[in-house]
Amino acid sequence: MINSPLARVFRGHESELPIAFEEQFLATPERTYDVVLEGVMYRIWNHPAWLKPLFVIFGRLGLLISGTGENIPFRLEVIPGSLSDGQPFHEWKRTFEFDSPAEFKNLVVYDTRWDNPADHVGPQFRLHMVWKGKFIPPRTFTLETVTYAIRIGSRVFYLPKWIWLPMFGRVELSQTARSAAEDTVDLALRIIHPFFGEVVGYDGMFQIARYKNGVRIAS
Repeated sequence: MINSPLARVFRGHESELPIAFEEQFLATPERTYDVVLEGVMYRIWNHPAWLKPLFVIFGRLGLLISGTGENIPFRLEVIPGSLSDGQPFHEWKRTFEFDSPAEFKNLVVYDTRWDNPADHVGPQFRLHMVWKGKFIPPRTFTLETVTYAIRIGSRVFYLPKWIWLPMFGRVELSQTARSAAEDTVDLALRIIHPFFGEVVGYDGMFQIARYKNGVRIAS
């Protein structure tokens, strides 16, 4: 448990977690197999249309997925590890199979100042996004943005809300494991801007898969 940056979110609920949540959020380097989420995004969208150039720029910077479409195959690899100071991290590598596949990577860490998980995203993982993660028994996980910061060297400079909120908006995500198949999850993500409302979103599902040496193995 101490080897996952998300362990504190699920503290006290370890014995009741759906299989999908245990595999995705509590993955550790000691595991002898790789954790992969495989599924489909029913719909990926963004609007208004006149913001499309900004979405494209943010997409090229690795800050979001700028493509849109329906029934897009999706894959997320969960790679656990440890930082130089011994703190655990997860690298999440997403692939969206548009006509030209798009990748999105983030590094999940734990922000001790805010006592919450955080993502490192963007060029050289310089953008630091802190979010509040919650496990709502028996099968739901949610997160929403708390604050943003910029990482320069070993220092983290937190931005005031009046800067980060109109610049990036706030993220709301929910994942719910199915009651009849706890290795299968339905998810929805929204980016909400204070002036324009919901500007980016996707809805989909995935199933947990295990791989060893590139070969899928039984769960």
